Order: sequence, then C-alpha cells, then structure tokens
Amino acid sequence: MRARYCAFTKGLIDFLYNSFHPTTRRFQQKAAIAQWASANKWMQLEVLRATETTVEFKAHYLNANGEVEIHHEKSTFKRTQGIWYYVDGRLLS
Repeated sequence: MRARYCAFTKGLIDFLYNSFHPTTRRFQQKAAIAQWASANKWMQLEVLRATETTVEFKAHYLNANGEVEIHHEKSTFKRTQGIWYYVDGRLLS
C-alpha cells in the first residue's frame, strides 16, 4: 500500500497500473489513474489496520479546489508468483 501511495504522489502511472492484479488490470485505464493522481496534492498516508491480505488506510489530500479530503478505503491484495498485487478496494465512511 505504501508503494502505491508513493506512486500516486510521484505520478508513477505505469507502476500503479502494473500493481493491479492481472485479473483486474484490464478494467483499469492509465488515463483515469493519471488524472486522479495529478488532480490532487497528496499529503499523508495513514495505515489504520493491516492483515495478510487487506489494508485499511486513509489518504489525506488537497483536491483541485484546495480543500482537504480523505480517501478512506479497505484494500484487498493477493500474492501471485511472489508478488503482491492490488485486487480491489471498498470505500469506507
């Protein structure tokens, strides 16, 4: 999760795209990932809970209007051939 957050802050779109699990990657669009990454100013990652396959986190950022927002998500990861991939996430309130 920390690597993906860092990639968002640096605009590393290929890394983000490739970190999606192969079974879900085809549903992703690099342009949409790039837009989300660049539209916001990423301020802080707060990992709340983690298990072997899930991470609950809050990503604090400034939106395009300069307002503070928090993306609160529980992400699921899967290890395939020794590499951890992002499968999906559920937004939390």
